Amino acid sequence: MQMKQDKTDQDQADILVVDDTPDNLRLLIRILQKQGYKVRPVTNGFSALEAIESSQPDLILLDIMMPDISGYEICQKLKSSPDFKEIPIIFLSALEDGLNKAKAFEIGGSDYITKPFQVKEVLARVNNQLIVRSLQMQLQAKNHKLTEQNDQLQEEIIERKRVETETFLLLKATQAISKAEDFESAIDVILRLICETINWNLAEAWIPDNDGQILKCARGMYASDLSFAEFRKTSFPLTFAPGVGMPGRIFLSQQPEWIEDVSQVESEVFLRFQIAANVGLKAAFGFPILADDQVLAVIIFYCDKSLECQPRLWELFSAVATQLGALIKRKQAEEALRLEQKQTERLLLNILPKPIALRLQKEQKLIADHFDEVSVLFADLVGFTEFSAHKSPTQLVEILNGIFCEFDRLSESRGLEKIKTIGDAYMVVGGLPTPREDHGEAIALLALEMQAALTQFNLKTGENFELRIGIHSGSVVAGIIGISKFSYDLWGDTVNVASRMESNGMSGKIQVTATTRELLKDKFVLEERGMTDFKGKGKMLTYWLLDKC
Repeated sequence: MQMKQDKTDQDQADILVVDDTPDNLRLLIRILQKQGYKVRPVTNGFSALEAIESSQPDLILLDIMMPDISGYEICQKLKSSPDFKEIPIIFLSALEDGLNKAKAFEIGGSDYITKPFQVKEVLARVNNQLIVRSLQMQLQAKNHKLTEQNDQLQEEIIERKRVETETFLLLKATQAISKAEDFESAIDVILRLICETINWNLAEAWIPDNDGQILKCARGMYASDLSFAEFRKTSFPLTFAPGVGMPGRIFLSQQPEWIEDVSQVESEVFLRFQIAANVGLKAAFGFPILADDQVLAVIIFYCDKSLECQPRLWELFSAVATQLGALIKRKQAEEALRLEQKQTERLLLNILPKPIALRLQKEQKLIADHFDEVSVLFADLVGFTEFSAHKSPTQLVEILNGIFCEFDRLSESRGLEKIKTIGDAYMVVGGLPTPREDHGEAIALLALEMQAALTQFNLKTGENFELRIGIHSGSVVAGIIGISKFSYDLWGDTVNVASRMESNGMSGKIQVTATTRELLKDKFVLEERGMTDFKGKGKMLTYWLLDKC
């Protein structure tokens, strides 16, 4: 009920006078109107109640003894009503005994005037009650204002705490997402963080497979109580197709969804409603994690209370989802970059020694190193040119690949560096890019193993290939030149001599120079070939490498 405006002047006061005696009424009307009051006279109790309902007076002068309904009964009715209980009532009566006065005050009367009326007494008591009423209304107005201010303050405090909570959550979510190594670890942290912040009980994440045909429950989840383990155990092996169940609907629509009580809905709405009811889960809210309009995951939170949709949580979760989507996009870009870098490294390592590849990655444009002591091996498949005339290109490549792949494996096992293949020729070096004292021994062992490997290949395939191998030891320059299709190569007289050892050797033989023989003589069986004329080098003393001692 709206509070009546305070009266500040006597002529503003509205006084209802109730008396079944006309003379008394006329007297009271004359006394009060002369003082400027607004007077409404009625002659019975029922008319009095109707007048009060129609317009609430500031004061009631009420006769006790009336034929239809007594003043006591009217007073009791008014005091029992929240709308009228504050109206002051002055009882009018010819009865002077103390019991009547006591009863009048007991049922809520404010004052008591005895008939016959004394003008000064009537005015004094009326004025006194109007002043008291005015002060009461002023106090009520102040209390009402203070109550409103207090309510507003409480709302501001609640709002401030809500904002602080949301700010805290977003800050922690941002930090957690930034520190996360991958998407799944970020999901795990976010599930726990949100549940603990908003006091919800369970969280789960659903991840689409590579084809986007089904959603599977992710490993990461949060449960505030062990009683929810049954729900988790039931959920983990489940899958949802797009559009099926709460995860599937969110995945298909790409929109959040809120269910007030999952335990009270049909199975089409929430397939796990029965198990949810068993463990005490009710409200559920889910939202999609999007990146470039693609749903990367569906997150669902559960509460053990039935709750209507809360727009603030809706907005908060949307903000977190946006951050997660941005994280995933960034992580995917980082992962793609890492894969590209690894692929680049693999390609570089396929064509370059690892130390050289690392130097090249650091944008060292010119790589050229001098090595004093290395051993260079050239090997050639004898008669392969004539053999290739009777084979298709595919067959030739398959045969060479089978042989050279085994040579690559042997070279790598010995810690030697394959330099290149040219047609059916194979070049390998020991002692670079990392120098080693046993480079000659390692190359000699490789040469013997290559012969044995080719023999096994012939037995397996029925072919009759032989190797002609040449080895020389000395100094070389190794490096990379050019800006495209680069490769690691060797230059120097040592390379030329090793090539001559192969090209002027014999089928099935390993020819080494005297320099290399000095490195091998105590550990390998060597046979002197004698002085042999080599193009561009003249006569040189060479040896056949036969076996290991």
